[in-house]
Amino acid sequence: MTAYERTTARLRLRRAERTDLDAFHALEIAIRREEEPPRDPPSRETSAKYLNAFVEVWEAGELGYWTMLHEGRIAGFGGIRLITGDHGPHWNLYYRIDPALHGRGLATEMAREALALAAEIRPQWPVMVETRPGNAAAITVAERAGLTRRPYADGDPYVVLVKNPETAA
Repeated sequence: MTAYERTTARLRLRRAERTDLDAFHALEIAIRREEEPPRDPPSRETSAKYLNAFVEVWEAGELGYWTMLHEGRIAGFGGIRLITGDHGPHWNLYYRIDPALHGRGLATEMAREALALAAEIRPQWPVMVETRPGNAAAITVAERAGLTRRPYADGDPYVVLVKNPETAA
């Protein structure tokens, strides 16, 4: 286990690996099928591109998104990684859970562990989540993990939730 890998009460959080592609692709298909309205499934190549980006962060020696293991199988992907962009340097909190496991608090459990790790590594950086306005589950997870919504205007493509360093306690 690397320094950034973690174990919680119910999860083993390990670095994402290219060998996780079958599970990652299946998860993306399942999640998109559950969305309202459903979206077309990604191609395997598209899934490989996203997973490869996760792996490259770890290979560069940075903290990246985890593969989440629950009861010995891949339950999802999530964690934090550094983003530098329009909002300045910040941690991006990300989570995708197998729809069959929704409602069990696994994403919240992972998110809280990710926030604790972010506070250890770079406590001065805010943690942010950007999600579609209709993604009530993602918003709920972020709020349960301690993030608060920024003001939202109709027509904005994303709801932004943030946990600033001064509110990180």
